[in-house]
Amino acid sequence: MSEVLARPSAAATAAAGGCALLVLRPVLLRDGAHPTATLAALFLLLLAVGWAWPRVSGGRASASVSAGAALAPVVAVGVGAFVLGRLVGGGHAPQPLALRVVALGSLAAVAEEAFFRRLVYDALLPGGAALAVGGSALLFALVHVSVYGFWVLPIDLAAGLVLSWQRWASGSWAAPAATHVLANLLVVI
Repeated sequence: MSEVLARPSAAATAAAGGCALLVLRPVLLRDGAHPTATLAALFLLLLAVGWAWPRVSGGRASASVSAGAALAPVVAVGVGAFVLGRLVGGGHAPQPLALRVVALGSLAAVAEEAFFRRLVYDALLPGGAALAVGGSALLFALVHVSVYGFWVLPIDLAAGLVLSWQRWASGSWAAPAATHVLANLLVVI
């Protein structure tokens, strides 16, 4: 037995609300809103909801490569995938490297992983590991379209699949959170 989300229908509603807020980011940043403060508030809300959603005992154990899989190899595979993507994709940093950019990118990464790989993944897990991995990855990719455009969908879907695989393989959202922070740093260097 393992822990499962308490109040699953409320968790699904919270997941839908969080996805809606992420999709509405461009609207939230209009009309003179201070972008750093607005984004920080949004990501702190997602972090709080994703991380603190209550759990109860009694669910079936989630499938993973091994019950005690070490985080280091799973993180290494994920980071390797993002480093390879950065090397192959090339490009340039969209913003100059600054403490604000690093801090907000790191907060966004941890918040998105608490939300997508803890709350959303666990909400989908009763339907099986494939649904949890694929569904959380697809939602992750879709919420980025309103900010970056449809061209980013395949890239973010691939990223989401790597991060969701890490969640499945490690049994924890810590591995994808660490990888996502490093991936966001790769974008600005």
